[in-house]
Amino acid sequence: MEQRQSGRFRLRLVHVAWAVVIYCGLVAALWPRRTYDIWWHLATGKLIVEERAIPHSDPFTYTRAGEPWITHEWAWEVPMYLLYAARGHAGLMLLRTAVAVAAAALLAWLCLRRGASPIATMAVGALAIFAARPLFNDRPQVVTILLFTAMLCLIEQAERGRERWLLAAPLLMIPWVNFHGGFVFGPALLGLYATVSLIRWLGQWRAARPLRPSPHVLVGAIVLAVAACVVNPHGIAGATYPLDYVAGEHSWHKGWITEYESPDFSNPIFTWLGALIVATAAIFAASRRRARLWDIALVAAFLFMTLKWQRNVALFAFAVAPVLALHLSCLLDDIGVAKSEPKPGKREPAVLYAAIIAVLAGLAIFAVPSALRRADDVFSQDVPVQCVEYIERTGIEGRMYNTYRWGGYLIWHLWPEHRVFVDGRADVMGRELAEDWQRAHKLRDGWYEVLERYRIDWALISVSAPLCRALDLHPDWRLAFDEPTARLYVRRGSVADLQATEAAQ
Repeated sequence: MEQRQSGRFRLRLVHVAWAVVIYCGLVAALWPRRTYDIWWHLATGKLIVEERAIPHSDPFTYTRAGEPWITHEWAWEVPMYLLYAARGHAGLMLLRTAVAVAAAALLAWLCLRRGASPIATMAVGALAIFAARPLFNDRPQVVTILLFTAMLCLIEQAERGRERWLLAAPLLMIPWVNFHGGFVFGPALLGLYATVSLIRWLGQWRAARPLRPSPHVLVGAIVLAVAACVVNPHGIAGATYPLDYVAGEHSWHKGWITEYESPDFSNPIFTWLGALIVATAAIFAASRRRARLWDIALVAAFLFMTLKWQRNVALFAFAVAPVLALHLSCLLDDIGVAKSEPKPGKREPAVLYAAIIAVLAGLAIFAVPSALRRADDVFSQDVPVQCVEYIERTGIEGRMYNTYRWGGYLIWHLWPEHRVFVDGRADVMGRELAEDWQRAHKLRDGWYEVLERYRIDWALISVSAPLCRALDLHPDWRLAFDEPTARLYVRRGSVADLQATEAAQ
C-alpha cells in the first residue's frame, strides 16, 4: 500500500483510511462504559495473582461456596487486575483501547484487502465500529471482537488461494479459549466456511477442476482448532463450557440477562446498528456486484444472531463491514464518485492527508485525559459507595443479602471479610439461588421465607427494590444507613444490629 516516488514515501488516501478507522476504534473504546461485572473480574484476577493458582470452585459467595466454577476468562482477568492495581482506570483504558485499535486495524485491512476504496473503507469502517461500540468495554468479550476479526482475516487469505493460512487458526484458539467463552465462534466460522466450500467443491468436482480451498487443509484446520480449545485450565469442561452456558444446564440465564434479549431499536445505543442494517440492505440492493456465497452466508448468519441476541452486535458489524465496503465501492464507481483506483500518474494531496492524520492524532491525545476524568464518575454510578464505606468503618458482621448487580462491587471491596449472597456470575449462582434472590428482591410470595432460610443478618439493596418498602415496615428490621441509591438494613437483635448501634453512639 505504500507508494515511493524518487525514493520518497508519499501519503495516499489509503493511509488516511487506515488512520480514520483506527481513530474510530480508539474513540469507541476510549470513553468508559459502566459495567457491573468489572469488579468481580478484578477480584478474580487479584485472587489468581495472589494465590498463583486458577480457582476451580467459588470463593466469593457463602450461598454457593465450593461449587464448581469454570474460570474461563482468567487470561483477561490477570492483566486487567495488574493494570488496574498499577494505574487504576488508566490501566483499564490502556487495555481495552489497545484491543479496540488492533481490531479496527484488522477491519481496515480486511476492507482494503477485499478491494474496497479508501472512501468506502472509512465510511463503512466508522459505521461498523460505532455500531459495535456498546461491546468495547472492560469485559473479556472485547477480545472476542479482535480474535473473531483475525479469524475472518485467515479465511479471507484462504479465499484468495492461500488456504495454508487456515493452519494458523489453532494459534488463535489457544489464547481465545482462555480469554472468553466467545471462542466458540472460531470453530463456528471455520465450520460455516467448510459448509460453503462443500457447495463449491461439488461444482468443481463436476467440472473436473482442483478443489479449492483444499479440503485437507480446511478439515485439518478445523480439527486442530477444535483440539486447541482443550488447552485451558479446565480441559474438556472449559472447551464445552459455552455450549452448556447457551443450551445446557446453565441456559436458564438467557431469560435473566439483558444481553440475551433482541436489540431494542428505540434505545439510542442501537441507533448505529439500525443504520448499519439499513445501509447493508440498501447498498446490497443497489450494487451491481455479485456477492460471494461465503459473504452471503456470513452476513445472513450473524444478522440472525444479532437480531436474536444483542450481545452479538459487534460480531455482525465486523463481519458485514468488509462485504459492505466492497459493494459500496462498486456503487460509488458506478455513479462516478470516489473511484476505487486513482488515475495513473495523478498526484494525491499529501499535505492535506498529513493534516487530516495530524488532526485525528491531536483529537485522540486531547480525548484521553477527558475520558480518564470521567472514569471514576462512570464507575461510581449506581453502586453503594457510601454504604460500603460505612460497612468497612463499622466492621459489620453476619450474612448479607445484596442487590444482584452489586455483587461484584461488594466482592471487590469487602471480600474476604464478607461473602456476598449473589453476584453477576449467573452460571455459578444457579437457577434456584437466582430465583430465591428475585423472590425476595421483588417481594414475591415467600420473600420473607428466603431471608429466614438463608439466615440473613443485614441487607444492602437498591432504593428502587420493592424489598426496601417491606423492610421499612417490618418490625424485625431497621434502617442502619442509607444514601441516594442504596439502603443498609440490619435485623434487630443480630450481631450486625449491635455493631451498627455501637457505631451510632
